[in-house]
Amino acid sequence: MGPPNGNGNGMQATKPTAVQPPAPVTKEHPAVNNSSNGANPVKLSTIENELPKGGVQQNGARQSTRQPSGSRRVIPWYVVCARKTVDNSIFMAFTTFLTFYALTGDDLRVLLTEKPADIVFNINGIICIVVFSIEVVLSCLGKNDYYLGFFFGLDVISTATLVLDLTWVSEAIQGNSDASNMRSGRTARVGARAGRVVRVLRLVRILKLYKAYYEAKQRKAEAARKKAQGEEDDWDESDYEAVANAENKENESRVGKKLSEMTTRRVICLILAMLLALPLLSIETASQTLFSSEYGANHVWQGFDAMVKDNSTMNYHDYNWAALNYAYYHNWYVSNFPDKYCPSSSCSGMYLGGLFFVGLSGNAGGDSFQNALKYTSLDPTMVDDFEKTDGQEKLVAYGLMPPEVKAQVTKPWSQQCKSASGEDIFGFSLINQDIPETSHYRVFCPDDLRPTEIQAFAPSTLPGSQLSDLYLVFYFDMRPFNKESSGFSLGVTFFVMVLLVAASMTFTSDANRLVLQPVEKMIERVEAIREKPLLAMKMADDEFKAEEIKKARIERARRSQLNRLLMDAASLCKSADKEIMETVILEKTIIKLGSLLALGFGEAGADIIGKNMSGSDSAGVNAMVPGRKCECIVGIMRVRDFSTATEVLQAKVMMFSNQIAEIVHGVCSEFHGAPNKNTGESFLVIWKQEKHEEHGESTQMKQFAEGSLVAAATIIGGVHRSPLLGSYREHPGLQNRLGSNCRVHLSVGLHKGWAIEGAVGSEFKIDCSYLSPNVSIATSVERATEIYGVSLTVAQSVVDQCGQDMRSRCRLIDKVIITGSPAPMELYCVDLDYMSVDIDRSARPKVNWTTRQRFKVRQWMEQEKAAVMAKDVVSIFDSDEVIAAMRQRFTVEFFQLFNMGYQNYSQGEWQVARRMLSSIKDHIMDDGPSTALLRFMEAPHQFEAPKGWQGVRELATM
Repeated sequence: MGPPNGNGNGMQATKPTAVQPPAPVTKEHPAVNNSSNGANPVKLSTIENELPKGGVQQNGARQSTRQPSGSRRVIPWYVVCARKTVDNSIFMAFTTFLTFYALTGDDLRVLLTEKPADIVFNINGIICIVVFSIEVVLSCLGKNDYYLGFFFGLDVISTATLVLDLTWVSEAIQGNSDASNMRSGRTARVGARAGRVVRVLRLVRILKLYKAYYEAKQRKAEAARKKAQGEEDDWDESDYEAVANAENKENESRVGKKLSEMTTRRVICLILAMLLALPLLSIETASQTLFSSEYGANHVWQGFDAMVKDNSTMNYHDYNWAALNYAYYHNWYVSNFPDKYCPSSSCSGMYLGGLFFVGLSGNAGGDSFQNALKYTSLDPTMVDDFEKTDGQEKLVAYGLMPPEVKAQVTKPWSQQCKSASGEDIFGFSLINQDIPETSHYRVFCPDDLRPTEIQAFAPSTLPGSQLSDLYLVFYFDMRPFNKESSGFSLGVTFFVMVLLVAASMTFTSDANRLVLQPVEKMIERVEAIREKPLLAMKMADDEFKAEEIKKARIERARRSQLNRLLMDAASLCKSADKEIMETVILEKTIIKLGSLLALGFGEAGADIIGKNMSGSDSAGVNAMVPGRKCECIVGIMRVRDFSTATEVLQAKVMMFSNQIAEIVHGVCSEFHGAPNKNTGESFLVIWKQEKHEEHGESTQMKQFAEGSLVAAATIIGGVHRSPLLGSYREHPGLQNRLGSNCRVHLSVGLHKGWAIEGAVGSEFKIDCSYLSPNVSIATSVERATEIYGVSLTVAQSVVDQCGQDMRSRCRLIDKVIITGSPAPMELYCVDLDYMSVDIDRSARPKVNWTTRQRFKVRQWMEQEKAAVMAKDVVSIFDSDEVIAAMRQRFTVEFFQLFNMGYQNYSQGEWQVARRMLSSIKDHIMDDGPSTALLRFMEAPHQFEAPKGWQGVRELATM
């Protein structure tokens, strides 16, 4: 505000007559030369691409994270190779396949193959052992926390258990199935069970598959990025997708990784302890009672021994009856083909094991052995009669045998075999022939099957001294039992596998959802603010946008009648307590604190925030961070008659100042300026030059220089056009103090130079600002607006950075020496007649300024700010209607007369200059710079240039 003087310095009583729009063309001075011989303006569309992705980083924040090249630890080549091999997708897929094979291979061997195929599975087992051993070694070299860790021990144990799948090792451990050792059957069963339990340890490798899937999901989620866009009332699909990607984004922190690892360890130990301990705490079923196979062996032996001693008809009949009862009761064909050989629905042999070989074992060279061997064959008549009568007339039928087998049992026992202990066995096999309509593996001797697939029984009542002489031995085929056991083992393996993964995921889901994920999001927020503190404002907008989209998604879902019913039904099942978790409150508090820091500290304080937040080893705050030198354009924007407005408005002066600040800050931010200090009366705005390695700095500074001029002109027009600020023209107190034509007005001064960016103050209170003589020079340039009666003065340092088109919009008005400047500088003004600007009286929609509305405005401003980078700033200056209205009265004739008058003034021809400048004042308009020059030449020099005049004077002398 100011008294009316008609020179653009305050208020004017009458509005000047408008003349033709300016077309400043003159040959006398380049400041008003509009020819095309000057420098071509640089396209601004390339500036945005020159900036680094993610924004411009503060040098201090960058340097704090770098290590000197001399202290960088060199990683050995073999460590790099090991790490890349272990993390290679092909290698991981191969080990994954081998892991599934290691879990199921032995059971598939028993379930699907016979003994001749064991060599193939042994080779595959050796391959698994070699590959897993290589993987353990490579992991020890390539992973820092693997060697002697929890998973290292489990991997070693699970790899070692693969040795038990080799048939040579398992047969040696489980022992033989020789009937001469009465404990051999139980030992074999215990050994098989122990091997199957130990095999469970390999399930730990399944967790590697889950971990690999989780890490791949993390990398995929990391590639999805949100793109901020301005929004209308309805969100588009890209916004829903961006928010969904942000919700699915998982970036595991050190805390989350440690807690997940510890939880996984406990789950593994719990399940393995359960699987290992439970079988050991159960009693062996074989210890309950004697099996029929053992009791029947004693019965058959008693009949056979009595017949050998006394070959009477009765003894012969008893032996045949006992042998047939034993063979039919444990009928192999009923066990394996019940539909064909069990006419009734219930047969005694329908168990998972049947008799397949009967023999006489002992010293084959002895006379007693040869004599006993003569009595082993059965009577054919009794065999036929038994199957027709005795074998079927029972509560539980014995079933049938193929005719070929019945003929086999009546023949002498001529099949010679060897027992596991090396003894000779003479007997016969019930499954050594191809039987029509049956398909089975032909077995001639017990050693044709795997040791785990046979079980031998000998008479338990036999004296121990007779074992070396002769005894009967009965071999049972346990393949059906083993196959069913292997099937159940596969089911247990997959069940435990699912249980292990599901338990690991379930045990950590609540902790991840309620604690870890919020904590990781907080860590992500803090790291982003530490890297780029000014990003906090955008972070708050993004968070608010996500909240609004969630609400919109719910509303969209409720539009469907079915969805609304389902959602209402689901709400009945949920707890009525909908309190916000403390972690959510803490996360939003961090965002708000970051936003407040960005607002309070501004561009100058970004380095202070970044350096203090980068020190994670201490909670101490060091606000007195050393300053940093930077090149910048300094803008001083001062509210005229602010002290008078303060006295009149009293408490309302804060609202008055904020209304002006909203225009100043908004326009400067749009043209990439950084508002800094605000004292109420004046605003300090900085256009700071950033250093780029790939692109030159002149292009950016040219854009900033031209943008600062356009921003200053836009601010002046915006202040006079604002209906809110226009209402102060009718304020009685202001009219009483400043006159009836008072109005809110700003004057602007621009200067380029270096400044020290940093904290000013002490440990008790700091202000983040810029200190430099150039700031004082910019203040003096702004104060010159009062001397020259203009609204915008620009130092030569700023005009020199502009392109020729923008220079032609500036008018050279003097060359002065300013305190603090090492050399004289030319002063320019941008001619703006703010008295020609009318208040915007257009009807404006009533807007309820909610948080969402403010967010939408900020989004729109961000779009406008980005659009400025892609436009020619000069075209923005020329196309602005308010600026064009303010420049309308300045004609070509005016610029030509002033330019000639100034040239004569500069060359010492003051009388000629007086005539030309007076002609402007008397015939064209009351021009402030012309009046200031005439006033200086008149007193005390009386329009005579002093001796030694160089066209330069001190600004303080005017």
